[in-house]
Amino acid sequence: MTHSQLLFSQEFLGSNGDQPDSKYWSFERGDGSDYGIPGWGNNELQVYTDQNAHMDGAGHLVIEARAIPEGEGEPTYYGPAQFSSARLVTKNKIHFKYGRIVIRAKVPAGVGLWPAFWALGDTIDTEQWPLTGEIDIMEWVGKAPLEALGTLHGPGYFGDHGCGNKIVLDAPLSDDFHEFAIDWKPGEIAWFVDGVEYHRATPASVAPNAWVYDHPFYLLLNLAVGGNLGGPLGDDIAEVSQLIVDYIRVYKFEGHGEISSFTN
Repeated sequence: MTHSQLLFSQEFLGSNGDQPDSKYWSFERGDGSDYGIPGWGNNELQVYTDQNAHMDGAGHLVIEARAIPEGEGEPTYYGPAQFSSARLVTKNKIHFKYGRIVIRAKVPAGVGLWPAFWALGDTIDTEQWPLTGEIDIMEWVGKAPLEALGTLHGPGYFGDHGCGNKIVLDAPLSDDFHEFAIDWKPGEIAWFVDGVEYHRATPASVAPNAWVYDHPFYLLLNLAVGGNLGGPLGDDIAEVSQLIVDYIRVYKFEGHGEISSFTN
């Protein structure tokens, strides 16, 4: 897991209440309908806003899923919204090709919660999903509190048939911070939790389908509620649930790692 040159980092050292750096991050909003994918393509319950992500003044970014009182939520594909949350993207701001991509975070407890740190191919506006490729660096769902998931979605292998694996820890991931990472180089991606590799994929892993991970991708960070993977909501979901992020870092890995910046 050798990594050396730091190419990009977000340490979230702002003051309490500050939003993520707009030089690198944008908010995607709503229930997905404006993007042509109501429920964000997964029957999710939350609406995303630009008010559910902030720094806490102690070196963390906090993304909150908040319950909305019955009948007070904005209209969605399924009726009045039940939850608000946030979805941050680096699309058209900073894109990455290869390298070691790392997030240290503490997921929230609660059956039905679904935090994720992932990447989409930068050709998504012309090739669409899943042809552009998706790399799920970290996914976790409250109904399986011991498990972290890492998956590829591409042409012919997506949704429930993605190329992925899981790691099972000894204690719920929501108990503490963990470091989730991928090592990404031409023709190979490996996944880690706290330095332990649990999945490795190559073109042979998806054959005879196409390997679509040798071009730039942008990052996404979100906290979803319910949906196809999150599942039914449990009674243990809090009024406010927090995904707490300590840092996001991108390094060169074995000489591989490039950044495309669209910022001034």
